[in-house]
Amino acid sequence: MTKLRYDPLTQIIHWLTLIGVAGAIASGQIMEEVARGPAKAQLISFHMSLGVLVLALTLLRLSWRLVTPQPEPIPGSPLVQLAARAMHLALYAALVAVPVAGMLMVWAKGRSVGFFGFFTLPPLISPDRGLAETLEDVHAFAANLIMILAGVHAAAAIVHHLVLKDGAIARMLPFGEPRHG
Repeated sequence: MTKLRYDPLTQIIHWLTLIGVAGAIASGQIMEEVARGPAKAQLISFHMSLGVLVLALTLLRLSWRLVTPQPEPIPGSPLVQLAARAMHLALYAALVAVPVAGMLMVWAKGRSVGFFGFFTLPPLISPDRGLAETLEDVHAFAANLIMILAGVHAAAAIVHHLVLKDGAIARMLPFGEPRHG
């Protein structure tokens, strides 16, 4: 039998990653508008924790993907298949790059990276103001890239659902009818 649906763990990781990314983007935007003080410090801490969570979920997803059979690709032209693979690869790369650049930036500023108050990650680099500024630019660029890639990914899913009617969205849900063609 052909596997048409992603397994439950992959589905959970996918949707938790979406929530984590949305929260990180929202908190990142909001913290830019908040004046210095305890509220901003809490928001920054929350934002960093979400970044650590997104990185952990992405690494778990990639590791799980290596040992778990994937559903059959949705039929399409070779160019569409290539675009889908490229999109997923770019999303995974950005989901790693944004939190890594963010953590390195924080450490380069001489600060610590915590995870919802449970633990603090030890710094992997020494403070370096110039490097921190460069990493801040990389972090912002890659975060904008995630928003674009996620938007294109969502738009493609909607096209599959509403136009192609191929059950693509159901592949990442525990309900609905995934199908080919």
